[in-house]
Amino acid sequence: MSAGSQSGDSSAHASDRDSALAQVAKMPLVKIVPLERYLARRHDGHGFAPEFLTQKAAEDYLILRGLLEPRDTWPRGASPLASSPSTPALCVGVMSMECRPHAPVLIERKDGTFAVNTWEPPVLVPEQGEWPDVRRVLLWLAEDEAGLDWLFNWIAFKVQHPGSRPGTAILLQGPPGSGKNVLYRVLAHLLGPSNCVQIGEADLAKPYNFHFATKLLIFANELLDNHKRGGSLGDGLKATITDGEVFLESKGVARTSATNRAGLLAATNRTKPIEIEEGDRRWTVLHNKAKPAEYAHPDLGMTHREFLESLHAPGEDDAFTPEFMRQVAAFAHAMNTRTVDLRRVRRPHANASREELQQLSEPVTEQFLRELSESPDADGQLRDWAFSSPQANVMSRSTGTTVGKSKAVTNDALYAAVCGFCRVVGQKHPPQKRTFLAALKSAGWTELRDNKARGWLPPWHQEDDTSTPHESKVVPLTASRGAAVTPPATTSKASLPTPGNGSGPAR
Repeated sequence: MSAGSQSGDSSAHASDRDSALAQVAKMPLVKIVPLERYLARRHDGHGFAPEFLTQKAAEDYLILRGLLEPRDTWPRGASPLASSPSTPALCVGVMSMECRPHAPVLIERKDGTFAVNTWEPPVLVPEQGEWPDVRRVLLWLAEDEAGLDWLFNWIAFKVQHPGSRPGTAILLQGPPGSGKNVLYRVLAHLLGPSNCVQIGEADLAKPYNFHFATKLLIFANELLDNHKRGGSLGDGLKATITDGEVFLESKGVARTSATNRAGLLAATNRTKPIEIEEGDRRWTVLHNKAKPAEYAHPDLGMTHREFLESLHAPGEDDAFTPEFMRQVAAFAHAMNTRTVDLRRVRRPHANASREELQQLSEPVTEQFLRELSESPDADGQLRDWAFSSPQANVMSRSTGTTVGKSKAVTNDALYAAVCGFCRVVGQKHPPQKRTFLAALKSAGWTELRDNKARGWLPPWHQEDDTSTPHESKVVPLTASRGAAVTPPATTSKASLPTPGNGSGPAR
């Protein structure tokens, strides 16, 4: 057989195979075998319903559509779906799922198995035009023109490369009604609503991620303060932001891998929903603290909240007006034609909001000590924090707030100050007293005690505190607590001057 005929046979075989796969892909059900879940094709044959079905729910779906006989007619009551992952004319079994733009419904993987492709093309048709209202929505969230330019670049990358992850994520902070949900819905129109998903704290608190991990855009809405969830959310989302592979997990079954194509957008009105370390390369933080109900746009004659409400169709919370949808289409055209700076996409935007959240991400003791070191009146700041704490009563005790005549602050007064600091910055869980006091030594504080109290001498008083231990009756605790402390040397009675006898020794 000639090489030409062999090539022709191979092409014919590939064509027949693709045709067969296309026919199989039209079956009403797809079973993702490792997850033991089904996807049901929509009645119009285009795409899949967003809900994942158990086997019983999949059977009900087929029965309601008239594709499967009622259960009482099944031989021995055995479900046709139970015999094999792939059931002729009803279901095709696959080993994973993806959301790959412009790819067939069934995607062959490297190991020869198949994954179902849930991607659907966007309905929105980009058209050239003006989009001032879209720009106003984004500018409010981005705080300033620099933040807006970074946001445009990030969105343009995701629109032009929907199947690629940006490598950075966006955290939107601000009061309720700032337009965070509006931004997500605009992006969902650009990428296709079925390719995007909105999740919340309940989804992030569970390990089961199969219903959102493969989407092109994940909108994590209404994040809580970090301390309320009992752990750091930022660490858990690192893989979603940067890893090329994600593991899909469902209850009681083995996990399966899939390609990670997600862009992550998070929104909250809380102070510290995530912790951002100093060298973080993932999070851009955009935080407009202005209140939408109070700020009035001079050129519109309405507040920002009223402006956002005007973008929605009357009586509809999730539907935009035709005029705003026209602007969304124009915005889509602008993002498709914008030149993307890939280097900026991969690096978070540096601004004051990001620095503020990084400072809040520090351990509370480090925040407390840093604020003290930067205060022009550290002693006054300590007093203010202590009086604003629930333990403010220690400030009025007869024993005082210092150790002897030194400038060392007692343990109780210091702990009252750190509790007051936590109240001021919105941290509802102050450190444990023992942990807090132990951290002072590492920060250069000196521990002192007398017969009434223990305390710590701040670094800013250690040079100008000229009182001797004998004068203040204070003993420095330089050794371990269990070690014996050598008392300070004292002058013998024989060398002390005798009243009325000059300076000579007593006879």
